[in-house]
Amino acid sequence: MKKFMLLAMVATMFVMTGYTQSNADSEQLVFEVLYILPEKGMEDKFEAGISAHDLKYHPEGPYGAGMHKIIYGEKAGWYVWVMGPTTYSALDTRPDKENGHADDWSKMVDPYVAQYGYSGLWNFNAGLSFGPELLMKAKYFEHWGVDLKPNQYYRFKGIIGKLQKVYESLGTTGFIVVENTLHQAGGPDIALMWSFNSFGDWQKDPGPKAAYEKMYGAGSWQNMIDEWMDIIVDYDADIRSNIK
Repeated sequence: MKKFMLLAMVATMFVMTGYTQSNADSEQLVFEVLYILPEKGMEDKFEAGISAHDLKYHPEGPYGAGMHKIIYGEKAGWYVWVMGPTTYSALDTRPDKENGHADDWSKMVDPYVAQYGYSGLWNFNAGLSFGPELLMKAKYFEHWGVDLKPNQYYRFKGIIGKLQKVYESLGTTGFIVVENTLHQAGGPDIALMWSFNSFGDWQKDPGPKAAYEKMYGAGSWQNMIDEWMDIIVDYDADIRSNIK
């Protein structure tokens, strides 16, 4: 799918910590996302500070958190801190001032931050995703996000549902779908993510065309691309690394 579909990335990613997809049946899973740009030359101290903070206040469960670094793309050099998956009700009782959380962040993280950027909430679409654990363990992942044309979400679901089945049949690539809960004019509605472990593999990856056409028939791949291009407005992309 990758280089054949002009899709886009959006600022979001997540860590699966102690949740299963069955949770999505009872309450919507959501990720809280925060962009952070460290001071120049302070990246190591920034990573150490936020890792220590997360170990203390966000080790697992509904407040578990992780971090990723954008290494290629318009926001290269920025980090993305992500809490979740959690639930909307859990956001009401998240760690804050009363247990020293805010004070710890101001001591361990703030001194190394040059700028805070985008902050948002993204719903995890478990039904259209495959292999979040594969993506979490991968060295890299590619983000594509997309601004859909009005009233085209039903077609998006049809396209992505077929791709999800293909990635599930292959079983080697994490394929994740999250949906923006806060509208931005001209901004993306959807984010898609694919895992990979080397740039050599990424460069050679044409997407699962062979597996797709084996499942849906000859010519189905190009038909899918044509339909995709018909439902999108614009796109962006970047590549990120997992910060272990």
